[in-house]
Amino acid sequence: MDREQLENLIRFDYEVVNADDTISKVFPLLDKLDPDKASALVVKEGDKIIGVIRERDLIRGSAMTNPHETKVKNFVIRTGIVNFSDLSVERVVRRFIEDSTPFVIVRKDGDYGVIYIHDFLISLKDELSGVKVRGVMNPDVVTINAHDSAGKALSLMRTHGVDRLIVVDDRHRVVGVVTGKDIVDRIIAPRKRARMGDAKGEKDKTLAIMVESIMSYPPVTCFENDSVAEVIEQMIEHKVSSVVVVDDDQTPEGIVTKKDLLEKLYSEVKPKGELRIELILRGIEPDEFDMTALQKDIEKFMRKFENFISDAVLFVYIKQHKERFRGLPLIHVRLKMSSDRGTFFATGEGWGIEFAIHATLKKLEREILKEKELLMDSKMVRRFYEEVFEF
Repeated sequence: MDREQLENLIRFDYEVVNADDTISKVFPLLDKLDPDKASALVVKEGDKIIGVIRERDLIRGSAMTNPHETKVKNFVIRTGIVNFSDLSVERVVRRFIEDSTPFVIVRKDGDYGVIYIHDFLISLKDELSGVKVRGVMNPDVVTINAHDSAGKALSLMRTHGVDRLIVVDDRHRVVGVVTGKDIVDRIIAPRKRARMGDAKGEKDKTLAIMVESIMSYPPVTCFENDSVAEVIEQMIEHKVSSVVVVDDDQTPEGIVTKKDLLEKLYSEVKPKGELRIELILRGIEPDEFDMTALQKDIEKFMRKFENFISDAVLFVYIKQHKERFRGLPLIHVRLKMSSDRGTFFATGEGWGIEFAIHATLKKLEREILKEKELLMDSKMVRRFYEEVFEF
């Protein structure tokens, strides 16, 4: 995609809310949003755009607090803003990845526009037509039985650091998908409204309810040999942010999310022939000492494999939870390496950044070593046959 095509994606049809508005006041604006574009609102404080509030943030805010008193600024995602003069595919993709919002804000001559993720992915569809699903999917899926409880689903999401689970039947065939938003939207938020006297609130649904009662179905699926372009079409057509990868028996083999596609795009637009690190922090602001130690640990890890992997991007996602132990916060880490040797994943958590990073890097190292050993085994087998058939 060239600069002119990117400029043509900028839109001005977005809704703006004030940071000091209450959650209950802005909730009705969601009905005005085009579902084909975004379920989020731009947030302004004074004359300045400060970020975005998504539908799921509003739902979470209404479930956790009194929406008639809680202000929007308490749940706003303070996003980065791309200057029009610096507009590029790389910068737009990076903002999508870091901010996890359905659009990127672009500033031009004191005015603001947005680039919707749907428009962005559609415009890049042809460029990804040659990429197979197996090259971008995450094979490390977390499943839950349709008859398990919503409470168990929340627990699994928390344990594995994911926001969605693949729902399977007793024969391990995919029957649906359940997300954290499904649980909050269909169980927690209605009960909160009921407690506040809203007649529309429901009192009968609890976290003991079976997952099959709240999951999204039928699931949107694909095969690992399908093209990424086909997956993008499915995402747009069905208005979903993920597609489940299955085999011929409908058994789950992986999952492809919009973030997976964006990470693939980012690895393609960055310079080739080097090992690169992209650090994305959530709810945490490490001091200079922690950041320096963090960078050194990750760079040391990358150097271990510089003779095996010559072209890679390591995405490091770090999220801080509220729990603390002896003054150290609980840290969740997700690592994804897109490389010329394949895609590798690892997740982990621990008390404090240093321990959490070390533990998760060890997991990723084991995954890479598995691939390295497989490659060595195949070379040894090939060499054996070459030597045998010489005689």
